[in-house]
Amino acid sequence: MKSIRFFHRRYNFTSNQKDRSRCERSLMHSLRMVTEANTAKQFEWDENLSDSNLIWRNGEGETLLLNSLSDERKEQLLFTTAPTPLVRDHTKLQTRHRQYRKKIKTAITAEYKNGNDAAAKFLEEILDSSGHVSYSKIDLFKTMVMSRKNQRVKMLETYLDAHNQTQSRPNLNCTFIQEGIFKIPHQWKVSNEQISLHEYVDFTVKFLTHHFPDYPIKMVIGHDDERDAEENTGAHTHYFLSARNTLTGELDLLRSQKIVVNQYIEKVGLKDKALPVEADLSVEQRKFFGEMFQKMVFDYANQNLFKHKGLIAELAPETERRSKQRQKMNQEAKLPKSQREFNFHNLMLKKQQEQLVELEHQVMNSEQKLEESNLRLNIIRGELMMLEDKQREVKKEHVVLSNQVQELRAEKQTLLMTLRTFNDELLSKLAVFCNNFFMSVHTNDLGYQDKARRFLEQTINTLWDLPEPLRIKAKALVNHLSSQSKDSCHERSKQNTNER
Repeated sequence: MKSIRFFHRRYNFTSNQKDRSRCERSLMHSLRMVTEANTAKQFEWDENLSDSNLIWRNGEGETLLLNSLSDERKEQLLFTTAPTPLVRDHTKLQTRHRQYRKKIKTAITAEYKNGNDAAAKFLEEILDSSGHVSYSKIDLFKTMVMSRKNQRVKMLETYLDAHNQTQSRPNLNCTFIQEGIFKIPHQWKVSNEQISLHEYVDFTVKFLTHHFPDYPIKMVIGHDDERDAEENTGAHTHYFLSARNTLTGELDLLRSQKIVVNQYIEKVGLKDKALPVEADLSVEQRKFFGEMFQKMVFDYANQNLFKHKGLIAELAPETERRSKQRQKMNQEAKLPKSQREFNFHNLMLKKQQEQLVELEHQVMNSEQKLEESNLRLNIIRGELMMLEDKQREVKKEHVVLSNQVQELRAEKQTLLMTLRTFNDELLSKLAVFCNNFFMSVHTNDLGYQDKARRFLEQTINTLWDLPEPLRIKAKALVNHLSSQSKDSCHERSKQNTNER
C-alpha cells in the first residue's frame, strides 16, 4: 500500500450578505463562470484543460461535462444553490403560494367528483398543514390514484416549494449551505489513470449520501484543470450540501454532523469524549470535532476508494500540521481564490521555488530522522553497556557459586567418609557390648557367677564407648541384668542354707 495525504475542507455559508457573496464567488469558480467583471480564470485554472471537468446534480442521475452547460444554466445553478437572502423574491413566493393553494382546492373538488377520495383527502391535509411540510409527501402522493397525475404532482411540488420557503425563512446566523473539497495534493503523484475524475465524483456523492442522507446534495463538481499541462495529478471535487433537513425542514446540518461524528467517536472507542450536540463547542472541542471528522473521512475514503487502488490515506503528522506553511495555507483559504498566493497562476510561476521548498523540507525531515536514529543508537549503546555490565556481574556470581559448589562437594565427601568410619567403629563397639552382655547372661544362666560378674563388668566398661542414645538403652539393659543376677545369687544362697 502506498501512503498518501488526502485533503478535505468544509466551508459553511449563512444567509448574511458577506457569506452569500463568498459563496457566490466560490460557485462562480467551481462552475467556471467568467464575466467581464470577473477575469479570475487566468489565476485559477487552465482553460485548455477545462473540457474534462464534470458536474453531478441531485435528481438527474448522471454525471455531465461541465462545459456542456450553458452560461444561463450555470447562472441558474448559482442562484438556486447560494444562500437565499431573507427578502429575495419573497413577494413572488407569496403570490405563487396563494395561486397554487387555489389550484389545489380546485383539484380537490375534481378528484372527489372523479371518485379519487384518497387523493382529495391527502391534498386537503396538505392545505391544513402549518409550518414546514416534508417533501417526502410528494412520493406518497405519487402512489395514489388520480386524474392527470403528472400535472397534479407538479402542482404539489410547486406549492410545497413556495409554502416551505414562505413558512421557514432562514436565520442569518444559521448555516444555509456547506461547501466541501476532496483532493489528493499534487506531490503524492496520484494520476487520473489511477483514480479518474468520475471516481472522485462518485466517491463524493457516496460519502455524503451515506453520512448525511437527509440533506440534499445541490451539486458535485469535478475539476481537472488546476494543474500544469504536463502533469496528470491534482483532480478534485467541490460539493455543495444543503443544510436544510428534508424531514424536519430545519437548518440543522451542523447539529447532525456532530451526531454523526459522535457515532464515529463511539465506534473508535472514545465514547467518554463525545461532544455536546445542543450546546456550542469550545475551542478545544471544535479542534477535536475537526480531527474526528477528518479521521472519519479518511476511514471511509480508504475503505471505499483508496484500498482498491493500492493506496492508503494517512493524517499528516502533528509537526506538519502545525508548520508555518500549513498555517499560511489555512489563512489563505479564507481569501478569494484569485488573491491567494497559491492560486493556479502563481503556482505555475513559483513551481521551481516550491520544488526547492519541498527539497528543503525533505532535508529537514531527513535530518530529523537522522537525529532520531542517532538518539536511538545512543540509547541502544547505553542499553548494551548495561547488559555487558550485568553479564560481567553474572559471570562473577557464577564463579562464586561454582566455588561454593566445589567446597560443598568436598565437604560432602568428608562427611560421608566420617560417617562410614563412625558407623564401622560403632558397629565394632556395639558388637563388643552385645558379646559381653550375651556372655554375662549366658554364664549367669549356667550358674557361673564369677564369670557372669566379670562379663557384666566388661559390659559396663563398654557402655562408655557407645553414643549417648545407645548408651542409655544399653545401661537400662545392664541394670536389668544386674538386678536379675543379684536375685539369682540370693536364691541360690537360700537354697544352700536350707540344704544344710
